[in-house]
Amino acid sequence: MNIYIDESGSMTHETILPQNRYFTMALILTQEPDKLRRVYKRFVQKYLKELKDGNSDNKMFTGENFLELKGSAFTPKMKKNFVDFICKNNLFQILYIKIDNTQATANLYKNKARAFNYILKLAIEFLYNREILTDRNLTLNLDERNVKTEARHQLKEHLCTEFSTGRNIVDEVQVEYFDSCNNKLIQLADVFSNILYSNLLTSGKYDAEIKSMDDNGYLVGVFKFPPV
Repeated sequence: MNIYIDESGSMTHETILPQNRYFTMALILTQEPDKLRRVYKRFVQKYLKELKDGNSDNKMFTGENFLELKGSAFTPKMKKNFVDFICKNNLFQILYIKIDNTQATANLYKNKARAFNYILKLAIEFLYNREILTDRNLTLNLDERNVKTEARHQLKEHLCTEFSTGRNIVDEVQVEYFDSCNNKLIQLADVFSNILYSNLLTSGKYDAEIKSMDDNGYLVGVFKFPPV
């Protein structure tokens, strides 16, 4: 099973600013990454002009050249178009992680890499416990830009210890890091994560899009941390 992961917001205790209350992640689970990449390409081809028109802060293009999808640069209409276009053909599923920073313990973010790894471990365990994820071989693909070099090996060791040595629910865990501009499916995770994050900031502006994902079998759950 291939899992593509990206995030929105910040892990922080400085929650006076509304945008700092939540930190979100989207995990895209797929057995058919090549087919999903082709869907990505068709989306970019169809909406290239609209993406460029919305590229006010130059996140998605360098000059005239398309670089990558960034959910934070999407207009509300483009987010709807994205969900309607990408959520077809049953090529993937999504697990959302929603972290409420106002409820995080004082010690949680002393080491943010460790906190990230711990919460991601809990979310993957959530998938196994509910038999949403049953594969014994996992490949996790993450954006490298916010991860310190020394922390990159820690996630694999943590997951292998917990799931292979400990619970014996996997045989192998691979963790790969990419610059997101070189990984189309991490870009999809970025957009999906931003949809949830934007929905939380706007008191439900994207409820319809999230409901559509759920109704059509793409959204397998929202893992909340700390647990309610």
